[in-house]
Amino acid sequence: MKKLKIFLLKLSFLDGSNHNIALGAAVGIFIAVTPTIPFHTAFAIVLASLVRGSKIAAAISVWFSNPVTIPFFYAGSYYAGIKLLGINHSEIDLIYSLLEQLQSDITIHEKIDAIILFFEAELPVFYAMLAGGAVLGIIPAIASYFIIKKSLEKLRSNKRNESSI
Repeated sequence: MKKLKIFLLKLSFLDGSNHNIALGAAVGIFIAVTPTIPFHTAFAIVLASLVRGSKIAAAISVWFSNPVTIPFFYAGSYYAGIKLLGINHSEIDLIYSLLEQLQSDITIHEKIDAIILFFEAELPVFYAMLAGGAVLGIIPAIASYFIIKKSLEKLRSNKRNESSI
């Protein structure tokens, strides 16, 4: 809970309207659920620009995807995607192998090579994960927009009240 308060406090110091910041953060959270590492931040900034959300809030929010949450996001994305696309694929071990490589101490070039090889061999898995990640990312993105917007309104109102005293 403390990390959430710190996150919201950081967002409250950003320039922009509550809507703009909450929208950017929601975009970041949406992207965080998708299997697009190592491009999360770039995708979040581009998408935030397209919807006129805060690019900084989007970049901050993609960090909800981290070494602890990634296995859950990726496995969930895979299962949702194969159901959504009707793919009968049971090679989940390939996904876990890729995740282990991405979280290891290999260089960024080796990580990119691992991703490319994975996608070349398992393009249907990638499509499933991408579709599943997009579906799974919608609900947290929408919920986070309203939660963050309301929290920012409250935090910023408290700041104004404190500064007027």
